[in-house]
Amino acid sequence: MTIHWITFLLASLAIIIAGVKLASFGEALGKRTGIGQGWIGLLFLATITSIPELTTTVTGAAINVPNIAVGNALGSNMFNVAIVAVMDILLLGRGPFLVKVRSYHMISGGFAILLTTLVILGIAVDPGVEILGLSPISLIILLTYLFGIFILYRVEKREGVTELAEAGTMSLVRAVGGFLICAAVIITAGVFLIHASKAISVETGLSASFMGAILVAVVTSLPELSTSIGALRIGAYDMILGNLFGSNMFNILTVFVADVAFRRGAILARLGIGKDDQLIVASLGIGLTAIAIIAIGYRSRRRVLGMGVDAALLLTAYLLGTYLIIYRGINI
Repeated sequence: MTIHWITFLLASLAIIIAGVKLASFGEALGKRTGIGQGWIGLLFLATITSIPELTTTVTGAAINVPNIAVGNALGSNMFNVAIVAVMDILLLGRGPFLVKVRSYHMISGGFAILLTTLVILGIAVDPGVEILGLSPISLIILLTYLFGIFILYRVEKREGVTELAEAGTMSLVRAVGGFLICAAVIITAGVFLIHASKAISVETGLSASFMGAILVAVVTSLPELSTSIGALRIGAYDMILGNLFGSNMFNILTVFVADVAFRRGAILARLGIGKDDQLIVASLGIGLTAIAIIAIGYRSRRRVLGMGVDAALLLTAYLLGTYLIIYRGINI
């Protein structure tokens, strides 16, 4: 057990350090290339920080555990939205966080909801048709994700959200090199972290529901959390939300990848008695994202217990949702 705990701690430390640095390199990369913070977070950071979710989801599909595969993606999305509340708390009275971001993030949040709705549709309704062993819904998820990225790119271009290099900004070569190194560290450490956390869960006798709701959610979202903290330190608020909503979009895309890896038919149609639980988790993710989108549009500055009202509502909803998951023994 000792070796697993050492691996867990070292991998966590590596991800935290690399995640914080990744945000700084991402900001410099945006300024040197003229790419906006939101786009850096949405596409580049979101893809990199979601690799642990992709690994867990595809592994679950490959070893014929479809509920773990689908549930991991949906459960991680819940925690990612809850990170918004964490960012608000870490602002230490300088928030609320969601009034500091641009309104176009409502679009990426909307696409995250749309993609999750497609998963719900795929779980609830078995079309009875497969295309190359894949559910038609999985293919629609892929096309919707690509369309969403295209639309968000157009929005970024239209709004003219560009970053200008300032005196003292690191060179493009250094920014790209540092970004790639941090990405490699996060991806590698993330794989080790997931394996170590699963071994610890088995050896300590933690239930699958507890592991899914708490341990796996925190572990697989650690890259998003550490990168968000790094971005918060440099005031890159749009990068944070772009990363979180972009990660949620990418996490749903992993359901398509899981369907490819699952060679026993359409994965969303093979959840069996666990499908009701997955519908609950998906609905909770949609609810949390909807709260965040409404908060971005409403832009309330009211505070409660030292945090924005919206952050307090998000945190409360996440904790209640997590309690429901544990209470029902949902395996995610």
